[in-house]
Amino acid sequence: MNSNAIDRGFIPYPTNRVVGTIADAEHANAAVTALVEAGFDRQSIDVLHGEEDVNRLDPTGTEHGVLERLQRALIRTGGRAEEYKHLMHHVDDVRAGRFVIMVLASERERRTMAADILDRHGAEFVGFYGKWAWQGFSTTSVAAIPDRPGDADGYATRPEDIPRLFADAWNRRDSDALASLFDADAEFVNVTGLWWHDRGSIRDAHAYGLTRIFNDSTLAVDDLRLKRLSDDVVVVHAALTLSGQTAIAPIRQPASRKSILSFVVHRVGDRWMCASAHNTDVVPGMETNVVSEDGSFRAANYRSGRASA
Repeated sequence: MNSNAIDRGFIPYPTNRVVGTIADAEHANAAVTALVEAGFDRQSIDVLHGEEDVNRLDPTGTEHGVLERLQRALIRTGGRAEEYKHLMHHVDDVRAGRFVIMVLASERERRTMAADILDRHGAEFVGFYGKWAWQGFSTTSVAAIPDRPGDADGYATRPEDIPRLFADAWNRRDSDALASLFDADAEFVNVTGLWWHDRGSIRDAHAYGLTRIFNDSTLAVDDLRLKRLSDDVVVVHAALTLSGQTAIAPIRQPASRKSILSFVVHRVGDRWMCASAHNTDVVPGMETNVVSEDGSFRAANYRSGRASA
């Protein structure tokens, strides 16, 4: 698998690049395809493999004054040896016949997206090379447990896996696993209209909820409906039952609630990710909502002329 990205000259330092190692060509090709499908320019993706590419990356070489250039750079940055160590790790990977993929990603969200895609395709030692500083990525993949939907890493391999993995993460109080189902820039609207605009906000909101409001709750998927918009985009509606919500004020034992959670999911390589989700409570016997004169929010049924207390 030869790369035609960036250029074929020496890489003095992979600045502003997310870098990871993938063992085999099939998964490396799939990762590159997924990166392009996610919006990364093919010219911003470089794949290193083979002895020729070792020479492009190896900071111990002598071609083009490589060692001297790296030494000067390290001196300018206070002599940090940590970045040198990580760079040499990737040199060893290339020399061992593995595929080192470098993705140009200056913006923080793009870095996270690139790292997620590499991780989902089996990349190891994934990190970001800033301006002479290396930052490792801790992945948020879901730990595998028996009889779970998705693949062995807990990723959705079918659109219908998303709500099931969502419920599974909810029941384990694992906000990181729950958030890993969503794109970095995903949108989420909850039952009261709270609106979160990225994976981090979705994670933080559910970490709070699963600690304070739903810490003893159980979420069950009752029914699923799929609406395919294309081969790669699907709307998934899930009917859910939530039981065991935490008591509050005069409500000592909250009853079970029904809701419908709608997911807009899309294919990323061989996995599925959620771009947007909207949760809606089911209120039995009611048609709509109404705000009364005192500002309280109530459910209403105009056919019967009834409003909730």
